[in-house]
Amino acid sequence: MGLRTHIIVVAVLAFSAVNLFLCLFFTHQVKVHEIEKFQAQIDKSAYLMRIINTLPLYNVDMESLTKNMETFFDDENIKSLNIHDSEVNININLERQLFSGGTDIKKSFVLEYKGLKLGRLTVVYSTGLIEKKIAEFQIRMLGVTVVVTLGIALLFAFLINTIIKPVVGLARIISESTIENFDNEIEKTGGVGEVGILSRSFVRMHDLIKEKKEVLAHTNKLLESEIQQKDIQQKKIKHQDKLICAVKTFFQQTMAAQSIHEIAKIFISIAQGVLSSPHCFVGQICDTEDNLKIMALSDEMKKLCPGFDSVEINPGLKLHISGRLLQAITNKAPVIFNSADLNSEISFWSKEHLPMATIMALPLLQGKDVFGLAIVAGKEGGYTAQDQEIATMMVMVLVQALRLRRRQDETDRLEKMMIRSEKKGAMGMLAASMADEISEPLVGICKAVQMIRNRVEKPSPETLAVADKNGLSFDRLSRYMKDQDVISNLNLIDEAGKKASMIASTMRFYSGNTNMGLADEALSLLLDEALVLASKKYSLKQDFHFDSIQIMTDYAPDLPKIRCRGGELKLVFLNILSNGVYAMAGHIDNPCPTFFIRTYAREDQVCVEIRDNGPGIPKNIRKRIFKPFFSTNPDNEGGGLGLSVAYFIVTENHKGTIEVESIPGEGTCFRIFLPI
Repeated sequence: MGLRTHIIVVAVLAFSAVNLFLCLFFTHQVKVHEIEKFQAQIDKSAYLMRIINTLPLYNVDMESLTKNMETFFDDENIKSLNIHDSEVNININLERQLFSGGTDIKKSFVLEYKGLKLGRLTVVYSTGLIEKKIAEFQIRMLGVTVVVTLGIALLFAFLINTIIKPVVGLARIISESTIENFDNEIEKTGGVGEVGILSRSFVRMHDLIKEKKEVLAHTNKLLESEIQQKDIQQKKIKHQDKLICAVKTFFQQTMAAQSIHEIAKIFISIAQGVLSSPHCFVGQICDTEDNLKIMALSDEMKKLCPGFDSVEINPGLKLHISGRLLQAITNKAPVIFNSADLNSEISFWSKEHLPMATIMALPLLQGKDVFGLAIVAGKEGGYTAQDQEIATMMVMVLVQALRLRRRQDETDRLEKMMIRSEKKGAMGMLAASMADEISEPLVGICKAVQMIRNRVEKPSPETLAVADKNGLSFDRLSRYMKDQDVISNLNLIDEAGKKASMIASTMRFYSGNTNMGLADEALSLLLDEALVLASKKYSLKQDFHFDSIQIMTDYAPDLPKIRCRGGELKLVFLNILSNGVYAMAGHIDNPCPTFFIRTYAREDQVCVEIRDNGPGIPKNIRKRIFKPFFSTNPDNEGGGLGLSVAYFIVTENHKGTIEVESIPGEGTCFRIFLPI
């Protein structure tokens, strides 16, 4: 209830109380006055009754007495009137029923005349009629008082409202200012005098406070924004420090790593701590684009892989890439799944393990190509964009570490290959020197054997003349030599010399000391010589013999000779045959390894087709077989240069083309096209 209402209510109640008091007091005074006046009237009337009725009663004038009594009884305030005289038997009694609630005033006196007692006059007055009139007057007075009070209250309310309005406005301003409600505009109240001045002053103060509050609110917002930005920056700095520490630790540990598998293991151990992920593994795309070879697993994941070797990574552990894992490779971007069931996508896990609810797959990018995947899984609450940012940085570091390790491995491999090449070069020089040293006595031996055979088996006239001169029978000498197997031994010496000469020629070929000049060569002869070289190369292998390979040839009979470097083409054919021999030697399911060699002409080219029925070459390897240093053999076998050298000889030195066609499980076919 406001001040104005309080004042009006108090004023109305006070005025009503005063009016009620005045009304009651005034009516009481009127009543007292009327009663006193009534008392005087009663006394006067009683006196008149006694004077007027004495004589008729003395004369026993009943008629006059009755008229007098009735005349007096006309006074409506008389309740009863009685004259009684027992001597003359007079008894006049007049009564009426008046309003109840009044007070009876009884007057009784004896009528005397000249000292003679005539009778008794008794009159009873009632104040009921007077009190009734006073009550009605009081009600009218109360009604007038109420009407006047209401009128005065309305007038007073109007006056109070007019007077108090500035004060109320001032109170409202003060109240709103007190409760800091400065958003609403305050109506400028009127008023005169000190109240108006104070009200306007409070309005101005309110406006100033509102402006200050708005400035403070804006400042607070700016401060809150700055605090939030600082919190965000602090969190970022904290995560960056954590990431930098993890990267530093990772690089320090990878410096001593000896293989990419060790680097992957180090990455997993650090990523688990940074990303709170118990299940992690790193895989490399191999064989085909749909398979992932596992490089390293976390300890928790090893427990989920039945039959996993806890000491060394299982080289046969592979994963078929599908579903959500394939999406990360296809999009070449990290993929987060916080509601996933990987039972159907990670096949090497035990089927009894719980479904993996959260997973983040990150592709390993080298340039624009994806060569692997890093998987982190099992974080409670799921992975966030911040986790993805951290994981992406970790994966970038992993890729760099793997690249450096591969580069180091490649450097070591090149060093070994250079050492091996130097050794081979030295051995080639030794072989060439030995071939030259062997060739000279072999030439003498072969010439001497040929001369002996010619002089014994086909003697010339000069030979016969010398025999006759010395008394020697040439026929008897011939029979003697045959009987003593001299001719057979000469044939053996001649055959051994030819074999030794071929060995020397082979030594010259492997040493590189061959005639590299252009000449017209028959491809069929070059292929046969390459087959001989391949048979010599694999004749000493204990686990595989070249003789166990069936050779099927289909040479075009009218194929023209081509101008080429025969030694280089033999090296090309030998490298292709060597790769085929190695492939079929490891293909134990093939009961009859076979080479199919065919030559034919096509427009202005000749084609050499060398086909085998080995295991074939996967698509991803088929794209890389002509690249230098690429090899599928163990590190201690070969240098990965055979087919790259063959490609260079065919395309650069002979301006031809070479292509490969392969179906896994059915074999491989190399086609060499050379210009005529």
